[in-house]
Amino acid sequence: MAEQSTVVRTFIAIPLPNSVQRFLSDIQSELKSAGMTAAWPNPEMFHLTLKFLGPTRKESLVPIQSVMAEFFGAYPVIRLTAGGIGVFPDVRNARVVWSGIHGHTPRLTQLVTDLDKKLLAVGIPVQSRPFFPHITLARLKKPVRPRVLTSLTQCFENHWSPEFSVQQLIFYKSRLTPEGAKHFSLFQTPLIQ
Repeated sequence: MAEQSTVVRTFIAIPLPNSVQRFLSDIQSELKSAGMTAAWPNPEMFHLTLKFLGPTRKESLVPIQSVMAEFFGAYPVIRLTAGGIGVFPDVRNARVVWSGIHGHTPRLTQLVTDLDKKLLAVGIPVQSRPFFPHITLARLKKPVRPRVLTSLTQCFENHWSPEFSVQQLIFYKSRLTPEGAKHFSLFQTPLIQ
């Protein structure tokens, strides 16, 4: 989508520490060596999306930031790990390869529910799909044999990143380029004091 002057592509996410980015980058390298034809997100751009807003009118940016500011210091510590891999929608029709998120996921889901409710008050609709925490490792451009995907899933089922604590929420602007998406922080708010 070409960025128009009145609309930007946005999402709200949790940034990942360098140790988790390196862990996911190593898995991504293994997937590349399996010969998949895919778009590979830059590991420096890895993040945990909480809410994809998509095309957002510029006049909505400040109200969204105001909602996010309400989350300052409002949550107990949320400790998470990344681990294992899976695919969307299934191994026969895989389009996305992801790493799962584990740990305090009920707290994380509550955070997303609260975010949805507060954003609804400023005109942002609730997500239609249930929240499923994951980090996208690859977007497949060509089909991969189900047997290969099943084997890779089994290979990585016991691989876990270092534990990390959710420190902040970031409101990102995303620009699609031929080299992949580029993300820019518009606003940040700490979740813990």
